[in-house]
Amino acid sequence: MSSAEELTFIIGRWVRPVIMVLYVVRCLGLIATSSREQARTTRDQ
Repeated sequence: MSSAEELTFIIGRWVRPVIMVLYVVRCLGLIATSSREQARTTRDQ
């Protein structure tokens, strides 16, 4: 049986990269959305 310290370390090793990936995906999504909005407003004018 793993100790609480080992479980925390293992969970931390998996959670940190997942959070980083979600952060990058969110940033890329915001960039894509803003560029789409800019293209839309340019066409409307």
